[in-house]
Amino acid sequence: MTLKDILLKLTLIECELDDATNSLPEWNGNSDSRVNIDGAKCELYHLKDEIERCILDEKKDHDRLYNKNTSDADWSSGC
Repeated sequence: MTLKDILLKLTLIECELDDATNSLPEWNGNSDSRVNIDGAKCELYHLKDEIERCILDEKKDHDRLYNKNTSDADWSSGC
């Protein structure tokens, strides 16, 4: 399983948690459930951020390896 596959699965889990939040009735008896869902969402968001950073870092390393990154080009030679 690749990082992109994991990110897709996490996005699906995020959608399920959103659905769970939206299906809770609006009375105070559900505050514990809402807190638990919000905590799970917070952990999920942090995990997604880490995975996205890893994907970007892998792409950056790949681009540098194959000289595809134009942001590292030497522009000191002028026009």
